[in-house]
Amino acid sequence: MHIIQSPRFGQRILAIFVCLVTAVLAVMPSVSVSFQSLVSDTVSYISGTVLEVVEEDLTPSDLKGGPQLGEQTLTIELKDGSQITLTNYLTNTHNILAREGMRVVVCVDAPENVEPYYTLYQYDRSVGLGVAVAIFLLLMLLVGGEKGFYATLALAFSLVFLLKITVPVIYSGGSPILAGLAMVLVSTAVTVFLIYGLSPRGVLGIGVVLAGEFVACGLFLLFSVLLHLSGFKSGDAENLLVAAQNTGLNISTVLFAATMIASLGAVMDVAVSLLSALWEVRLADPDITGRGLWRAGLRMGRDMIGTMSNTLIFAFAGGSLTTLLVLMTYGTDPVQLLHSDYIALEMAHGLCGTCAVILTVPLASLVSAAVYPKWRTPELSQVSQ
Repeated sequence: MHIIQSPRFGQRILAIFVCLVTAVLAVMPSVSVSFQSLVSDTVSYISGTVLEVVEEDLTPSDLKGGPQLGEQTLTIELKDGSQITLTNYLTNTHNILAREGMRVVVCVDAPENVEPYYTLYQYDRSVGLGVAVAIFLLLMLLVGGEKGFYATLALAFSLVFLLKITVPVIYSGGSPILAGLAMVLVSTAVTVFLIYGLSPRGVLGIGVVLAGEFVACGLFLLFSVLLHLSGFKSGDAENLLVAAQNTGLNISTVLFAATMIASLGAVMDVAVSLLSALWEVRLADPDITGRGLWRAGLRMGRDMIGTMSNTLIFAFAGGSLTTLLVLMTYGTDPVQLLHSDYIALEMAHGLCGTCAVILTVPLASLVSAAVYPKWRTPELSQVSQ
C-alpha cells in the first residue's frame, strides 16, 4: 500500500537544481555553427534614442487602415553616446514611424575602410517585452502560487534546453529523432516532477505523458505514409538544402522531431490535468472504486477533448490566416490547395496532436482507476500546496 505524502520538500530541492541547470545552460557559450549561408560580420544592430525629427514628408496610405508613407530625417543618439543622422523611409511593408524620445534599433553596416551606413531597423521593444513578461510572471505567481513558480521555471528550462541543446544538435547533423526524444523526456520529467514532486504521482504522470507522445508519433508515421510526407516537403526545406550539404543536417526526419515537440504541450496539459482532477476526486471520496474513477475520468476528459480540439484548430487557423489570405490572392484552386504540401503538413500536425489528446483521456483514466484506489490517501492538509 502506497502513501502519498507531501512532496513539497522534494519540489524545492528539485527547483533549486533546475534553476542552477537552467542558468548554466543560459550562460553556456553557444555551439559554434560550422556553416552559415549568409555571413554579415560587418553588420550590427544598436539601440538608440531619437533626439529630433529634423524633417518629414508623410502622406496617408491608400490602403484601408494603412500607415503613413514617406520619409523622415532623424537625429539619433546611439547607446555608445555617438550621434548620427539618417533618412527613414516609410512604406506599407516597412513602416517605423519615429517620434522624438522614442527608443529604436539602428542597423549599422560598417565594412572596413568604408563610411558606415545607417538604417532604421525597428522599434526598440525591450521595455515592452519586459513588461509583457513581468505581467505573465505576476499572474503566474498570484494565481498559481508556488506551483505557478514551478510551472514558469519548467517553461524557462524547456526553452533554454531547446535553444541551447536540441536545435544546435539537429543543425550539426545529429539525429532529429533522438534530439527530439531527449527534449520530450527531459522537459516532461522536469515539468511533471516540479508539479507533483519526486513522488509516485510524478512517475505516473510522466508515464502517461510519454504514452500519449508515442501515440502522436505513431500516428504521424502513419499519416506520413498516407500523405507522402517527409522533411523535404516542408516550406523551409529549400532553404535548408545548402545547410544539409555542409553540416549533415538530416532534413528527412526533422518533421518527425517537430511533431514530437509540438504535441508535447497539449498531451501534457490533458494528462496532468486529468490525473490531478481524478486524484482530487479520490481525496474527496476515499471509498470510490476504480470503476467510479474510470467513469469520472471519461466524463471530465470528454469536456477536455471538446475544448482542446477547438484550441488546436483555432491555433492552426490563427497561425495560417495570413497564408490562406495570400493563397486567395493568388487565386489558388481549391483542389490545388487541398492536395498541397502545406495543407497536408498542417493537417498531419493538427490531427496527430488532437488524436493524441483524445487517446490520452482514456489512458489517464485507466491508469488512475487502476492505481489510485490502492493508495491510502493522506489528510488534505498534507497534500494542499
